[in-house]
Amino acid sequence: MHRKCSEHRPSCEYCSSTGKECSYDKALRWGGRSFKKSCFGQVLSSGAVVKQSHNTTTAASSNASYSNSFVYGPGNGQTSTRIATAPSLLENTPFSESSVVTEGGLVDSPSSFSDFSHDPTTIAPSDSTHDASPGGLSITSPSAFTTATSNDLGRDHDADVELLPYPATPDSTDERSCSDLVIDFGLQKTSSPIDVILNPDWLPWLSNVDRSLLNHFTLTVSSYLSLHHAMQNDFCTVLLPMALDTSHGTHLLSAILGLAAIHQISLGSYNDEAYLAQLRYTSLQQLRLQSVGQNAAVDEQSIATALTLCLCDILAGGEKPKSWRLHLQGAATMIRNYFTMHPPDSGNILVLWRWWKSMQSLSILLGNPTPRLNEKPVLTLAPAGASDYIDIYDGFSTKLPPVFEELDMLHAESQALERLEVKLGEDGAVEILRNAHSTRCEALLAKIGGMIDNPVTELDPASSADTQPEPASDYFSLNEAYHLAVMLQVYQRAMNVSVSDDRVQDLVERGIKCLSGITIYEFASPGVATLQPLFIFGCASLRDQDKQFVMGWIDRMRTTYSLRNTDSARDFLLELWRKRDSMGSTGAQYQYHQLLCTY
Repeated sequence: MHRKCSEHRPSCEYCSSTGKECSYDKALRWGGRSFKKSCFGQVLSSGAVVKQSHNTTTAASSNASYSNSFVYGPGNGQTSTRIATAPSLLENTPFSESSVVTEGGLVDSPSSFSDFSHDPTTIAPSDSTHDASPGGLSITSPSAFTTATSNDLGRDHDADVELLPYPATPDSTDERSCSDLVIDFGLQKTSSPIDVILNPDWLPWLSNVDRSLLNHFTLTVSSYLSLHHAMQNDFCTVLLPMALDTSHGTHLLSAILGLAAIHQISLGSYNDEAYLAQLRYTSLQQLRLQSVGQNAAVDEQSIATALTLCLCDILAGGEKPKSWRLHLQGAATMIRNYFTMHPPDSGNILVLWRWWKSMQSLSILLGNPTPRLNEKPVLTLAPAGASDYIDIYDGFSTKLPPVFEELDMLHAESQALERLEVKLGEDGAVEILRNAHSTRCEALLAKIGGMIDNPVTELDPASSADTQPEPASDYFSLNEAYHLAVMLQVYQRAMNVSVSDDRVQDLVERGIKCLSGITIYEFASPGVATLQPLFIFGCASLRDQDKQFVMGWIDRMRTTYSLRNTDSARDFLLELWRKRDSMGSTGAQYQYHQLLCTY
């Protein structure tokens, strides 16, 4: 007669009355019977191993009746099949795609079972592969993934349940019940243990290549784009979760993987240009399909994608010289619409706004064409009355971006006056406008000079909780270098002063001295942002020693960061210097923005 256990501890009523030893353990069972008696248990105890079958057509035809009969293999969404093969048939087969067995299923392993690392950072290869041709992309939505995940493995391994070992020989020798797994070999004993790997995979819906690229972006690319660890942390904590949420598409994930691939190509460790082209194409096409303005999360993903694509085109080394400007303008439009449709109370939009603001400021500083005045977005999230500080997204004081805008306006005025002088000649009205323009330029130079004499010495509040290994003096030197670069831009772009002018050469010398005091590290640091002021100083350099310093610094940045925009800067400067040399005595009048307009 069956009676319910009273569950008294340490011994229940029945065991106490009969004198039996009371136990609360329960042996795990698979499929209603012990694992050692199952088909799979018999195969494993015989010494069989599992290999990847590349001839899926043959395997499917020879085992058609068993194609969906076993639950440990890949899900129905997988294109590959797994077959068990006798060890004697695999003596000359390298185990580059072998597998090991866990409680949750089959997982690919490295070259041998015994050499597998149990380090938690080990990335177990997934079954998914990708086609490098532009015909298709390997990234799949995680919702479509059907094989056992790490969460499933965690449920199978409860801390309160003991996994019982099974003997090397099965209890039953009914080989016919295992005919769907065994292919013409006799049962053999083996003394080799079966390695059990818990949580062997992460992001199993991504291919090995995609996971490697994502890891490269997280550890390397993000640091080479950041002036501070806090900025790198913002990139990783904001961009990665948004990218891995593929419920609205893989446009951001594709852009991030493409950015990592571009950097690896510049390192020489990756050469799949076809897959890179497919990533960028997929990102752009899916971005065009997004319904902007309806959902804040979707809008944030779209803004992040546009900014990432902008960086892709910049770091690709000028393959598409003007496309990055379109992405930057597109991001500005989406941010403006975001502020109209949604309250800016998300931490994500704050990071994206700061990222856009930094790139937009540098674009204006370097003299790139900007949108028409009525199309410029007025975007600000800075609280009114906030004290000034050195922004870790920019590398310069928060006082400086308004100066960039004023410089851009003066440059537009200068170009308009030149057209009027050509059209009207010696006209009194034009002369009045020219004098007023010169007065505003001198006032801006005096304003910047006052900012240099009384510099901002407070670092970004976001960096206060983060300990930086490099000294704060690097940020102060970089801030001063940017101020000197802006003064140079006023002389060259707004006032059209010759580069041979003593005022210009004095600024070049001071700027190079500031940069020489900055250390270039192989991690997030101010050295990352030295290329922009260095480029401006190089455009105004006439002395050989100044040119040598500029070229040497660019080479150091190329060696340290392997960013291909350094190659673009070097090629532009060499062409500019050759152009001036070929023009002789009039070469000093040739301004760099005249050459920039041809790019």
